[in-house]
Amino acid sequence: MLIKIEQGTPLLGVLAYGIIDRGTNLLQVRPTSVCNINCTFCSVDGGSLSTKHAVFYEVNCAYLLEEVGKVVARKGYGVEINIDSVGEPFCYPHLEELVNGLRKIGGVQRITIQTNATILKDIDVDLINVSFHAMDPKLAMELANSPCFSIDHVKKFVETYRTKGIAIRLCPVWIPGVNDMEIPKIIQYAKEQGCSLGIQKYEAYKYSRKHSGAVPVTWWKFYRQIEVWEKAFGVPLKVTARELGIHRAPRVPEVFRSGERVQLEVRYPGWFQGQMIAVGRDRCVSVKGCEKHAGDFINVRMLETKNNIYVAE
Repeated sequence: MLIKIEQGTPLLGVLAYGIIDRGTNLLQVRPTSVCNINCTFCSVDGGSLSTKHAVFYEVNCAYLLEEVGKVVARKGYGVEINIDSVGEPFCYPHLEELVNGLRKIGGVQRITIQTNATILKDIDVDLINVSFHAMDPKLAMELANSPCFSIDHVKKFVETYRTKGIAIRLCPVWIPGVNDMEIPKIIQYAKEQGCSLGIQKYEAYKYSRKHSGAVPVTWWKFYRQIEVWEKAFGVPLKVTARELGIHRAPRVPEVFRSGERVQLEVRYPGWFQGQMIAVGRDRCVSVKGCEKHAGDFINVRMLETKNNIYVAE
């Protein structure tokens, strides 16, 4: 089921859509939770084959731009907008309109986006983070868990945007014992194309999709391997917040406290099964174990409140 988020529903409070402010100059903007592939190691168990998510969300573009503008005004100049998603941002049907609108917001200095590079659209961003995890066509298709995934299409995507002068960062997830031999190939391809790199560590979270047989390594082992690849290819592979230009900036105030009991109005089915999204104090709240219906009022206890992401029971 696709739920369209319109004006009147707050865009702060949940992970699946809207705006996420972590107290820095970087704002995460999530226009959709839809994804067109089903990666075997997806950290959020996204896509059509998800066993945990029964609904998807899509935010009205004009409303999203209006709300982003309010948050940017609070932060001031030098804001980076990162269009990301628990799905695939390029699945958003109004992506071009969103990017063009963000360009017009005073205070927005830079626009970046995450993508699996399977959908080619003409957008004017400053940097594209491309997530793909093997150069071998068969393994790449297996990891994407989609018969239509093509590494040749990903290469075309990369080369098309590089020709336009847009920076590309390749962001493979290193899955120990699965794509060990592919990471060096991706590093070499990045060097040839003039792309930067941001190699990610495979993790197995409570709600993630786990790749069969894969076991996460410790951070120590991860960085030791990163150092090996750095020496082998002569390229920097460690990425820090300072290098990315991320720094502290005024944040949107949190409006609930952990443990606080409040009354909310139920609005939509939640992203996780067994949850509902409720609203109050101009925020959305994911409410666990809620069996009420839209329009009902419920009394809840706040469990999580960090960074204006709210979970209650």
